[in-house]
Amino acid sequence: MKLLLFPMLLALLYTNADAQIRDTTKTKNRGVVVLNPNTRRNGYETFSNSDQIVGAGTGPTTVITIDHRYEGLRGTPYFLPAWHKGQIEMTAGQNYTEVPIKFDAFRQHLILLRTWVGNDSIIVNADQVKSFRLNDNDGQSYLFKRLPAVKTDDETLKEGYFLVLYQGKSALLKRVLKRFKQADYKDPYSTGVRYDSFKDVYSYYILKPDQTLSKIKLSQKALLDSLGDHKNALKAYVKAENLSVNTEADAVLVMKQYDSL
Repeated sequence: MKLLLFPMLLALLYTNADAQIRDTTKTKNRGVVVLNPNTRRNGYETFSNSDQIVGAGTGPTTVITIDHRYEGLRGTPYFLPAWHKGQIEMTAGQNYTEVPIKFDAFRQHLILLRTWVGNDSIIVNADQVKSFRLNDNDGQSYLFKRLPAVKTDDETLKEGYFLVLYQGKSALLKRVLKRFKQADYKDPYSTGVRYDSFKDVYSYYILKPDQTLSKIKLSQKALLDSLGDHKNALKAYVKAENLSVNTEADAVLVMKQYDSL
């Protein structure tokens, strides 16, 4: 009986050994890998510690060359970097209040934090959003709207969101975007910038009552030219009020005056 049991036990051990999943990452032969932290990203994340990356190649030894010059990411893709309570108005009529949201200005996405589902975050379908309002910790309120029906030659403006600076019969709007710039220090003729960055990019628009959308600069000439039907009256108003019209606050005053004429 013992003679029969021993071969059966030996066969069982071999069977279990073959059933193990082999770790194919354990390779004896690896080569020299020069690390470039800019070649792999997940969303907005960059490698803050380049020691996290291990390369594989061919060769008798493992040598990892670490490039410590990379300085990470500066700036944020978000209009406000933290979660803030806000309101969302849907095109179907629903209204959601006191919900934690963020605005991704780089991708023009409204993001909702679902605290009732383990703090899972989702992108709200833009086609279903009419507007949303963000409230920061200082009590400042920011109203963003989608304008898919405006009259414009730039079809991209019908997507994404506009920050409303003034809303009356007419509106003064601000397009809030983010531009991503990659680190540039590897090549001999590079700029020497060792970090990725997000930069603010703003542009301004006037929305007329007939839904015509016009891009403007924050200057007296550009603003008054776009409001040409009351240009002389507005020019007198600007002079009387000593406005420079190169700030958002002055431009809002001019728009209010325009709507009052």
